[in-house]
Amino acid sequence: MAHKLMRLVVLCLIPLGSYAQTNKTFTIGDSMPPITFNNVFNQPGVSLFPKDYKGKLVIIDFWSHWCGTCIEAFPKMEKLQKEFGDKIKILLVTPDKKEDVVKLFKRFKIPELTILYADTILSHMFPHITVPHHVWINPDGRIQFITDGYNATSQNVSKVLEGKKIILPVKKELKDIDMDADLWKEGNGRFQKYIINYAFIMSKVTENWEHGFSFSKDTIHNTRGFKFVNSALIDLYKVAFEGTIDYQGGYFGMGNRVQLIGPRVHAFLDYPDNSDSIPAWEERNIICYESKWKIQDDSMAFKYLQDDANRFFPFSVKEETKEVTCYILQPAPGFTSANSANEEKIFEYTDSSFILQNMPVTYIIESLNHQELFKTIPVIDETNYRSGIDIHLTNSFTNIATLKKQLLQNGLLLEKAVRKIRMLVISDR
Repeated sequence: MAHKLMRLVVLCLIPLGSYAQTNKTFTIGDSMPPITFNNVFNQPGVSLFPKDYKGKLVIIDFWSHWCGTCIEAFPKMEKLQKEFGDKIKILLVTPDKKEDVVKLFKRFKIPELTILYADTILSHMFPHITVPHHVWINPDGRIQFITDGYNATSQNVSKVLEGKKIILPVKKELKDIDMDADLWKEGNGRFQKYIINYAFIMSKVTENWEHGFSFSKDTIHNTRGFKFVNSALIDLYKVAFEGTIDYQGGYFGMGNRVQLIGPRVHAFLDYPDNSDSIPAWEERNIICYESKWKIQDDSMAFKYLQDDANRFFPFSVKEETKEVTCYILQPAPGFTSANSANEEKIFEYTDSSFILQNMPVTYIIESLNHQELFKTIPVIDETNYRSGIDIHLTNSFTNIATLKKQLLQNGLLLEKAVRKIRMLVISDR
């Protein structure tokens, strides 16, 4: 997650049942009221009623177009739907307007799942602040779980369908949080219990507050500072050493530019494959950090953040220029021209194909660096192409030999070589 514009889903409510009468919110143990979903994807003019879901486990996955975690989880949710077939129904629900959803799916593969957009009804029934936000409705039509997205696993779905007892963490969120307040002052100090030291380092706020990070600059009082709320420690490292909040577009936004040295570092930072281990991982890695310094230099603020990253956390972190084995993308011998003959610009990326038409070579470089094939080996651009190029690949991102062959057919050579590049090195003290 070639792109097509979907016929998306419109959600509306038939004025029937207790929900329409009471306008209430719902919680675990409640029965779902009668609701109708119209304009269902791939079924124009057909409505799905509650009876269509009778006897099925329904998972409502609330998401938004700006939520990278939500979008990254779409293939996992799609895989669950295919694995369990008619036994479950997964609904992707967003309050986003149609145009936002259409723009999103011009950039990402459209999941083969029912998608509801411009939602107000379900979001009112199940109020939440952060996404992904999951609501599980058991085959008897009762709300069984309100939980985080990472709990949507094959193992958990199987247990519910088999009627086994299962306990998932309840996702609770406070709605009256003052986002502009200093963390240690917010709500008359109600979060001070999370402070690990007076330097405004806090553990994860378990009420599931908003997560993210920001850089603040007050030119009147000449202050600079950072706020990280329920963020992964690795994100703090990347921001500090990339020297920008928008690190995703830099060197260290690519995982293959981060080198973890030593078993203890891996054990601490590596995201677990087993969902049962995620709470323990979050206890170690999800942090809150706030700082403010009376300085006028932005670069100095990032230097202070680097110092704090090494002072308050258990590892040594630094940027190094290292000789690293890379994959080098360069023009194939005898290939005379890379300039696109097309005026129209096209970028299409699906499970089976990757198409560039009159687009910069950086698109293929960034796409390759985010593939599992190159999880530990960076891909470097040495084409020196400055204008748009054309590339057409099919079923090529799971096998290096196939990828190299198809790139060669497009006039590009992909070969291993050693290069000196910037790396973010994290090691034990």
